[in-house]
Amino acid sequence: MSDDMREEVEDGLRFLLHQLTEHRLVQADLNATLKALVETLIAHGALHPGEYERRRQRALDAATDRLQERPMVQVGAAVDKYAEPAPQIDCAAIYPICKARCCKLNVHLSAQDLDERVIHWDYGKPYQIRKRPEDNYCVHSEPETGRCGVYLQRPAICRSYDCRNDKRIWVDFEQRILQE
Repeated sequence: MSDDMREEVEDGLRFLLHQLTEHRLVQADLNATLKALVETLIAHGALHPGEYERRRQRALDAATDRLQERPMVQVGAAVDKYAEPAPQIDCAAIYPICKARCCKLNVHLSAQDLDERVIHWDYGKPYQIRKRPEDNYCVHSEPETGRCGVYLQRPAICRSYDCRNDKRIWVDFEQRILQE
């Protein structure tokens, strides 16, 4: 493992530990507050223990369903990226205007990308393509040319992306007017 990669892994682990510790402190405070509130309501006869337990379980089930629908770690679509059709855009011709703004967009990697181990992902944002801290561009985007350094292995979203109607990039693609 290179020194740069080791440093990034260590930074990611430190960040994760910090977040976990902070989350546990907030959770402990919340748990203590809720326990005191429920005990007080039951002691004063304002809350029946059976009714409380039914409502608690219903809320827990709904929260569990939401977590399954929107996981913290997001992975790209499970498609064969090599079978993805590419839109016909002359990127080399428009690069002097757009400066590869698409390479600043968030890209979630697929299991196929992870298995290939070519695309670098952000350890602090699992499975999202890593960006250069100095300019927020994808680490695989060559600063001088805007070309993709992993073009043959680029993610499916990059292969199928068509900037022409993306309002994050263009006000008017035909007139070559960029979004501010």
